[in-house]
Amino acid sequence: MKLYLFDHCPFCVKAMMAVGYGELAADYVYLDNHDVTARERMVGYNAVPILEKADGGFMAESADIVALLMEQSAHSLAPAVDAERISRWQEQHKHAFWGLLFPRNVRLPLPEFASPEAIDYFTRNKSALLERSFEDALEDTPAYIAKAGQALAELDWLLPPSGRADRRLSWDDIHLFPTLRNLTMVKGLDFGPALDAYLDELSRMTRVPLYREWAC
Repeated sequence: MKLYLFDHCPFCVKAMMAVGYGELAADYVYLDNHDVTARERMVGYNAVPILEKADGGFMAESADIVALLMEQSAHSLAPAVDAERISRWQEQHKHAFWGLLFPRNVRLPLPEFASPEAIDYFTRNKSALLERSFEDALEDTPAYIAKAGQALAELDWLLPPSGRADRRLSWDDIHLFPTLRNLTMVKGLDFGPALDAYLDELSRMTRVPLYREWAC
């Protein structure tokens, strides 16, 4: 199997989590961020992640990919319990997260941004979403960090798998961890000991590394 992805993409991270937690064999192929044609050639529209299955067929949609991968694993995911709560939290705070993450995505040595064309494509599209330049967003880092810190404090209810009855990774983790993992690229953002422990445990379980050493 091959998984076509971007390292920074939360939906791609969901698929990576399933590969790692499921102890599956899959080759990761990092696409150029600006190469829309490559994605359209595989699945007919602009999407990542894309799974190339053993039979040579392609599929998109992260939840479907995760489900298929887990069917091939000896491990299983616990059902979602807090899906609505997590979704509301992500929606409520997405603008603060975008303001921190978009300008930093292109500053990290990520394979999807190896070319100037990829950086330009991402910068143009995400600046439009932010309705401001990356430079302006970076200048407002303290304000964004304050808002993100308040958002993280709202997750005081979160337990890592080791603190739950069955100790399994859950669909809630699949939906939440990618957002938190991306925020580890933000220097100066304090997660607190409980969320730090959650991130470390999930990273070990899924074999998805954090961004702490690259934080800026």
